[in-house]
Amino acid sequence: MAVEQTPAEAIVRFLSFSSDSRDSVPAIEKFTRRQWEHVQPWLDDAGLAFYFLERLKTTNSTALIPRSVLSRLERNFAANQARIDHMSLRFKEINQRFDDAGVRYEVVKGFSLVPEFCPYSSLRYQADLDYLIADESLPDAQRVFQEAGYDSRDSFSGKESIFVTPGAKPSRGDSSFLPHAPHAVELHTDIWDSEMHELQPIPKLFSVSQAKTSHWNGLSFPAQTDEDAFLLQVLHACRHLFTQWIRISNLLEISYFLNRRASDTDLWARAEKRVGENAVVREFVVIVVELATRLFAGPVPSLVQDWGARMHRQSRVWIEHYGRNWVLCEMPVYRFSLFPQSKLVLFLQQQYRCAPLKARPKKNDSSPSSRFSQIISSLRLKPTLLLNREWRKRHLLVRRSIFYALAQARYICEIPRWRWRTRRSALPGGGRGSLPSKTNS
Repeated sequence: MAVEQTPAEAIVRFLSFSSDSRDSVPAIEKFTRRQWEHVQPWLDDAGLAFYFLERLKTTNSTALIPRSVLSRLERNFAANQARIDHMSLRFKEINQRFDDAGVRYEVVKGFSLVPEFCPYSSLRYQADLDYLIADESLPDAQRVFQEAGYDSRDSFSGKESIFVTPGAKPSRGDSSFLPHAPHAVELHTDIWDSEMHELQPIPKLFSVSQAKTSHWNGLSFPAQTDEDAFLLQVLHACRHLFTQWIRISNLLEISYFLNRRASDTDLWARAEKRVGENAVVREFVVIVVELATRLFAGPVPSLVQDWGARMHRQSRVWIEHYGRNWVLCEMPVYRFSLFPQSKLVLFLQQQYRCAPLKARPKKNDSSPSSRFSQIISSLRLKPTLLLNREWRKRHLLVRRSIFYALAQARYICEIPRWRWRTRRSALPGGGRGSLPSKTNS
């Protein structure tokens, strides 16, 4: 007897690269009005709205969904296309300013992901522009944005600088797709900040000196090689993973890349050389590839299968028993969920801590492991923020507090089962093995 799919599971399966992806069509066709009301903002949060629209059109399945839902998707897609055009002009201007100032940089994520990770840019909602900056060029790069009138924002990482469009106010819902909705620019001197999550350090993998020339929308700019872009996408996904929420479209785009490049032996030889003997990066690659594969059924490169056979036993338990359900669970705090699963990722995070809990240095106690802890850190620095009604509303303080209290309760209740599963996996034949490519957890 088939297990009933949730709306999220049905849509993810519809978007997968599996030959039986259209088996989810009957489930989508039966969504109730209430389910559609719930799933539309989920599609936006997950970054899947325009991928879903595109798949509906390419499979002649637009009749599956209510006319009002289709109209909203098409309206937001048209707005996002205009937004991409607007951001393209900003992108061109920033690159020119960098060139004129002699800034050594390369574009990461965003427009540089087309076409290797995404067939065309309007399928992605892009809230920011990201650059990797050579250390010595950072002051010049920061000056470019100061002179351009961007506002500087505080960052919780010492390895990035954040600038936003002047007078920008947070946008949510349909308004976030509009051309002039605010965007940010992030300047990174390194991609991974181990102190941010108190994780094991990773030697700097990427350098602007290794950039290649990339082309998009008639523009040429320095960007990452394919192997570096893949590894950066892995680290980017893990960074969000350890803040207890991940945008599912990141995994879809990685799966798209794997579906096209999994058998490219030269690519994976270069990736192996880049990673070297760094066991943490190897395991991060396995974790992200497995999550992408379990959701979207892309192929797994043989190199990643080899790495997966030697990973932490506890990490294997988390992938097998928690990974897929965790990715699909209700993460955003502005949607109520009884005992949300967000904190269950702490079981995985514990495998990569740089020190045991009791041995953590005091100075790192304020390092944010989640959005909520970032808010607490802000309150410690400026308690009067509690009196600011606009600030409380923007950060959904009451709902966020309830959300994390319930998530903490869910985590505590799960500890006995986690311990039982890890003990069981230590028994002969109890958990270590090769990397399954399509198994659901």
